[in-house]
Amino acid sequence: MGNKQISTRLIYRKIEGNLSPGEERIFDEWLNEDVTHRRYYEDMREEFSREDRLSLSEREVQKAWSTFDFWMQKQKKTARKRNVVWGTGIAASIIVVLCCCLFLYMTRRVDREVLPAAHAIVPGQNNAVLEMADGSVYYLGEKNFSIREKTGRRVVADSAKLSYVSASGEEQVTEEIVYNRLRVPRGGEYKIELEDGTRIWLNSASLLQYPVSFAKDKREVYLEGEAYFEVKRDTARPFVVHAGAQEISVLGTSFGVTCYEGTTDDYTTLVSGKVKVKFERVDKSCVLQPGMQVAYNKASGVVTERNVDVSEYVAWKDGIYVFKQKRLEDILTTLSRWYDFQVFYRNEDVKDVMFSGEVKRFGDFSYLLRLIERTSDVKFIIDKKVVQVMR
Repeated sequence: MGNKQISTRLIYRKIEGNLSPGEERIFDEWLNEDVTHRRYYEDMREEFSREDRLSLSEREVQKAWSTFDFWMQKQKKTARKRNVVWGTGIAASIIVVLCCCLFLYMTRRVDREVLPAAHAIVPGQNNAVLEMADGSVYYLGEKNFSIREKTGRRVVADSAKLSYVSASGEEQVTEEIVYNRLRVPRGGEYKIELEDGTRIWLNSASLLQYPVSFAKDKREVYLEGEAYFEVKRDTARPFVVHAGAQEISVLGTSFGVTCYEGTTDDYTTLVSGKVKVKFERVDKSCVLQPGMQVAYNKASGVVTERNVDVSEYVAWKDGIYVFKQKRLEDILTTLSRWYDFQVFYRNEDVKDVMFSGEVKRFGDFSYLLRLIERTSDVKFIIDKKVVQVMR
C-alpha cells in the first residue's frame, strides 16, 4: 500500500454513498495511490452486496480491529521497502478479509447491540400519579409538595414516597371515608405510607385504591398489579387487601401480592407473620406461614400452596430481580413492565427456555439480554421499544 491511510468507516460511507465532497476527494486520492487500494475497496463492496452476510460477536470484531491495525502498521513498513512484493499481496488480502468482517459487523450491528441512547431501553424510576377523591391529580416523583386532603388530613410527597401525616390535636379531621388512587405506570415504582403507619411498595403498572383515613373496625385497600406490604399491627382493625381474585386478611405482617390483569395466576407470598387468603369462585381459604406462597389459577380456580424462596417474589422492592428456573416469557414479561418495552417472539418455542439468575433492577438492560444470550441459545434484536426474540 501507499503512504496515505484511510479509515474503514470512510470506506463504509463511500459504499453507502454518504461522503461529502471533501471526503470524496480524499477517497479518490487514496484509491488512485496504489492498485491494492482499489482491489481492497472492490472486495469490500462485493462483500457488502452479498445477501448471505454473517454478523460477528463483539469479541470477534475487537480481535479483527487489533489484527487489522497490526497488519496496517506492518504493511506500511513493507510498502516503503518495495522489495517484498509477495508480502504486500498477502497483507492486503488479510486486511481485506478482516475489514470485510468489520464492515459486516457495522452494517448489522443493530441486530447485535442496543440502539443509540435516543432509543435505549432504560430502567424505570420513581414515578406515580395521585388521583384525589375531589378530582385533583398530582404527578409524583419530580418534586416535593405538601397538601391538605378534603378530610383535613395533610399528605406529604417527595421523589420516592407519599406519606399521610398523623393529625395533630389542633387540626380538624373528618371521619368520612374518602378513597384516593395511586397509579404507578409502566417503567415506574413508588412507596406510600398510609395513615395507620402501614407501608406499601407499588411496582410498575400497578394501582392502589385506599382510604385517606381508615374506619374504626377495619382497614381495606384494593390492589391491581403488584405490591409489597408491611402492615402495621392493629388487633382491633384487621387489614384486608382485595387483590384480583384474592382477599388477604392480616393483623400485622409482611407479604407480597401479584395480581396483574392478563396473567394466569394471582400470588400471595408471605415473608413474616401470618395471613389468611380467600378466593373468588372457590369455597376455600388458606392460612400461610412465613416462606409459603399460594397461587390461584384464574381460569381453572385451582389453588396451590407451596414453600418458596421469598426473595424470588419480593426482592424487586430492594432493587434486585431473582429468577430461579423461570420461563423466558415470564422473565421478559416482568422486565417489560419495569423497562417499558414490548416483546415479539419470532419462534414460539423460545418462550419455554428456562433461565436462572440474579440481576440488579437498575442495571443496564443490554447487559441483561447478553447474560441470557451467553447462557442459552436465544438471541435478541432491539428496535426502539420492541425486543425481538429468536433462536
